[in-house]
Amino acid sequence: MPRVGAHDVFEEEYRAKLESLLVPYGLLIHYTLDRASLDLGLHLYESRRSKDAVVGPVRVWFQAKGIHTTTLRKEAFDATEHVAIDGLPVDHVQFWYASAEPVYLAVFIEAVDAFLAEDVRDIVDRSGGMEMLTRIAAAGQKTMTLKVRRDARIDQAVAQMPRHRSIRIDGPPFRGRPLGHRYDPLRSELARLKPEDFDALVRRLLDVHDFRPAREIDIGSILDIGVGRVTAKVGTLYLTYEWTSPLFNEFGFGVGTDFRLESAPEHAQGEVLVVIHSDPTGPPTNTAATRALDDEMRKLGVRRSLIFFNASEMDGALFGGWRSALEPLAGSPQGLGSLAFNVLTATLVYLEFVDRLRWKYMNYI
Repeated sequence: MPRVGAHDVFEEEYRAKLESLLVPYGLLIHYTLDRASLDLGLHLYESRRSKDAVVGPVRVWFQAKGIHTTTLRKEAFDATEHVAIDGLPVDHVQFWYASAEPVYLAVFIEAVDAFLAEDVRDIVDRSGGMEMLTRIAAAGQKTMTLKVRRDARIDQAVAQMPRHRSIRIDGPPFRGRPLGHRYDPLRSELARLKPEDFDALVRRLLDVHDFRPAREIDIGSILDIGVGRVTAKVGTLYLTYEWTSPLFNEFGFGVGTDFRLESAPEHAQGEVLVVIHSDPTGPPTNTAATRALDDEMRKLGVRRSLIFFNASEMDGALFGGWRSALEPLAGSPQGLGSLAFNVLTATLVYLEFVDRLRWKYMNYI
């Protein structure tokens, strides 16, 4: 009678368990032929609406392994910090590590009837990253061991998977960066956003530049009545924030040339005053109160402000009003043309807000 080896039976059993665990979270993806060194893919659901599921943009992949109880008993598992998976081909690990989409090593521990799962990139980075992989491959090593954390439960891994992003990087680059879109960051302009979306977008851009607020300023009581919804905070910007003004970019071409001048960049880092004018109904003006605020900021060591207003720079009253009201802290306030530069060059922020962004005009690169 035909026989199926014990290891093959074990592998079929844990792979079926893995699939059953993943089914609620997305669509399973299988290769017709086992030639890609990947056991399983999962196209994640973005959300569940009643009984329906919405397929999202994220796909992840799994390489599954299993460890028998005879190899790793429960007592030994409970006592260790990492579970070693040996005999992995070095070229396969290089392939998983360099993959454009995340690859997880999922390990079934028979002794506890549970899966561990970790992003291969995280596992390899703990041991030296691509430099280590390149070194051992160059030395002729064919197989290697990866160590998965004992506390890397698969439910935790699945909860984190929607944070992954898969983007096209084969479009035209901007200063060597793959943007994931074809829009010209210097010559596009956002349409006016909902105040809550504008506020959230600016705060997210500040987050990715590691802005750490220290205290809030009651700027509404300082400005003239009728400027609209505006908030302000003082804090420390740990990463350099760069912006440009579209007022100084060339949009067209001169006779006999395709060269166009770009606006000189402005920068801020360190102690800053951040002002978010999310629902402007009028421009601020320079008053005794704003001059007193400037004096207060200087005493606190603040020499720069970042001003964001939810309107076009072509609204000269707002642009000029903010420059005047907070001079000399102001620099160039950012309206929706300047802000487009920061959104379109911060790819992860763009992808996070793409469904909420509307455009006054778009140019392409």
